[in-house]
Amino acid sequence: MADKTHVAPRDPGKKNSPLAGPSEGESTVVLDAAAASCTWNGVDFPDGAMVECDGIAYECAFGQWVKTG
Repeated sequence: MADKTHVAPRDPGKKNSPLAGPSEGESTVVLDAAAASCTWNGVDFPDGAMVECDGIAYECAFGQWVKTG
């Protein structure tokens, strides 16, 4: 598992990629190959990067932050 980068809470005045929660059961996901990175408060992170904010972990997956814990 990748090391987590501790980040400040999301600032609505800065660029942020969308958040997605863990899915229950099966779901359909549309993947955008062009969006292979995520942004948190104006800082870009590569696909697979992990961040932690207020004790909640997120992973960058195909241009969105997925809550992992």
